[in-house]
Amino acid sequence: MAAKQLKIQTYPRDDDNRARSCLFERPDKPFTDPAISKAIEKAFLLCLKDKAGNPKKKPDSPEDLVKICVEHLKKRSDPILSSYFIAQLKAEQIFELDAVSHEMQRHRMSIGIFYQQLLLELLKNRWPNSSVGGHGESDLIAEIETPGFDRGLQLYMSVKKSADTVGGQDVGGAISKLEQLAKADKNLNRPYLCVIAIATPSSGKVLSFDEDRKVKGNIRGQPYSVNCEYWGPGFLFPYVCGRSPIDVYRLAYSRVADYLPFRTLQYRAECSRLLRNHLSNLGLVNDDETINAQAFLQFVTGEQIG
Repeated sequence: MAAKQLKIQTYPRDDDNRARSCLFERPDKPFTDPAISKAIEKAFLLCLKDKAGNPKKKPDSPEDLVKICVEHLKKRSDPILSSYFIAQLKAEQIFELDAVSHEMQRHRMSIGIFYQQLLLELLKNRWPNSSVGGHGESDLIAEIETPGFDRGLQLYMSVKKSADTVGGQDVGGAISKLEQLAKADKNLNRPYLCVIAIATPSSGKVLSFDEDRKVKGNIRGQPYSVNCEYWGPGFLFPYVCGRSPIDVYRLAYSRVADYLPFRTLQYRAECSRLLRNHLSNLGLVNDDETINAQAFLQFVTGEQIG
C-alpha cells in the first residue's frame, strides 16, 4: 500500500518518515538482571506449553529419542535422495546426523515462542497498563508518553522472533492488518504508530539505537505504510528495558540448558548404538555396517522391491 493512500499520523518525523528519535526515551532506571531473568524464566516456561496450556511432551530418554529418530527417518526421508545419502553412512553415524538436527528444529520452534513471550513480558513491565493479546494481528497495545510531543502515541505492536518471520508478500498484508486494527479502534485518542518488533538481529548484526528502526518499503521503494515501523533489537531492548540486546541474550543463554537441553547430544553414544541395533533388526544394515540403499528404500516406501 503506497503512503499517499494513507492518512499520515501527526507526530514529529524525520525526513525518512520515521518518528523522531527524541520521542523515545529509555527507562529512567534500566531493568535489573533479576527483573530480566524473571521475564526470561516465565518466557521459557510458556514456550514449553502447547496451545491448551499443557506441558509439551519432551523425549528425555535414549529409547524415546531413538523411537522419534526412526519415525523421522520413516516419514520424512525422500525415497531417492535420502536413500542415496543414507547408504554412504555407517549405521552408528545416522543418529547424530539425523536426530541432532531434528532436535535443533524442535528447539527453534520453541525458541521462537520464547522470544515473543520474553518481549511481551518486558513490554508489560515497561508499560504496566498496556493491553496484551486478543487483538488479532497486534500482540500489544500501549499508550506511551513522548518527550516534546504532548499528545503521546498509541503503539500497536506485533512481536516477531526475526525479520524472516514476516517476509516477501506477507509484509504488506501484516502491516495492513495491523494498521486496520489501529484505525478501527474507537477508543483511540492520540496518533497511532504501528510497530513490528523484531527480537533478533538481521544478517547477524545488531544495529545502533538510532539505526535499528525503519519504515518498510516494497520492491519499488514505496512504504507499505508511513505509520508503521520495524524495530530491531538494537533499538527495541534499550528502549523497552534500558539494556543492550547482548545483556538480555546473555542472561537467557545462562538458563537455556535448564529448559531446552540437547538430549541428543547428551545421549548420542548410547542412542547411536540403540539405533544401529534397531536398524539391524529391520534388515537395513550391511555386513560392513553401512546401510543397504535398496532395503532403506523399501523401508521408506513400504513397498517390496521387484
